Amino acid sequence: MTPKEVVRAHSTAKTSGDVPGCLEWCHEDVVFETVAFQSASHGKREAEQQFTAFLGAFPDYAVQMDEFVEIDDLVMAAGTITGTMRGPLAGIEPTGAAFELPYVCLWYVRDELIATERFFYDFNQMWEQLGVPTDDAADRFAAWRDRANATVS
Repeated sequence: MTPKEVVRAHSTAKTSGDVPGCLEWCHEDVVFETVAFQSASHGKREAEQQFTAFLGAFPDYAVQMDEFVEIDDLVMAAGTITGTMRGPLAGIEPTGAAFELPYVCLWYVRDELIATERFFYDFNQMWEQLGVPTDDAADRFAAWRDRANATVS
């Protein structure tokens, strides 16, 4: 499979809410970095926790890839992400509101599996659309990161 085909299969599984299917396309030591949340998961176990939490909060999460480019083992996409907050995330209760945001994502594919993903979108714009004050959301995510780091140490 080409790197683009691997990324498309992974993304299709993720937007279907199929966490195990999504992880099938990942290396055991995969790193998923969500720049907006200032967080990264290392390895499939942490990635499973991250995906389960995010997709639990946004069960209708969808990705539109408007630009999709492959250069050797690097795949880049840009487009729009959408979702409706139906569950809690990082201590933030569901609002029932939806977001629609532009994004850029970079994947590195090794041996027909995703090794790294770096996902970029606007944190403030997301939480404004969801009806959560951005300072409050930032504080909740800081506390969430602190708890996550304490369990790793």
